[in-house]
Amino acid sequence: TSCEDAVEEERATVLPPLNTERAERIEEVRKAQIELVNEKEKLEDLESAVTKLEQVTRDTEDTCQNEELGSEYLEAVRTLVKSMKNCPGLTGAVFEIPAFRKTVDLGVNLLADTDEATDAKLEQACKDAADAGDEDTIRAAKQSELDQRTISGLPETNTGAMSIVGLCPACVGDSHGAAVTGHKRKCFRAGGVINSTEVSNDCLGANVLAVCVVDLSLADHNAAKTTTVAP
Repeated sequence: TSCEDAVEEERATVLPPLNTERAERIEEVRKAQIELVNEKEKLEDLESAVTKLEQVTRDTEDTCQNEELGSEYLEAVRTLVKSMKNCPGLTGAVFEIPAFRKTVDLGVNLLADTDEATDAKLEQACKDAADAGDEDTIRAAKQSELDQRTISGLPETNTGAMSIVGLCPACVGDSHGAAVTGHKRKCFRAGGVINSTEVSNDCLGANVLAVCVVDLSLADHNAAKTTTVAP
């Protein structure tokens, strides 16, 4: 209808700049989280150095004429370190980033299966294809992670021959009365760009791709990014 066309035209105009802004904000948060982890590591190094210095001072207290002054100084540093450890974000929170591992193909029945059943198949396909070391941590990517591109190393496009499908709840596509779920699934078509503006809402394919990821701490993520493979 003309009303639906007008809404779709408005969505196509308004949504792209919002998606761009959201992607920029996500990247800013990632950078802030990485800086936070780096500061925490520096603080841990400082605490270790203070502990070693305290031990040296105790070992030499018989010959150190300024031992009392040194102890007061070390206690002040120790108090400072403890105060810094109480800064918001340095304790308690654990930041993780999903990292791309691979895509795997599988058969599904998007007409007869519930969303829970389809999600279970996606998860199992990734576990069955896990490489050594990833068996306990690999999982299927969520549709929201694919839409927002919050997965490190995610390809720009779907290079496979089948559509990519992600986990619910952000999986709901167009209404479809013949499906048990009452709707089609969202997906990224073969050869298509993987982002929220290019997602398709009318997928019912019998063969799909699951994107398999593992959740890495920011420290592990940084280590993986700096690791190079010899040519």
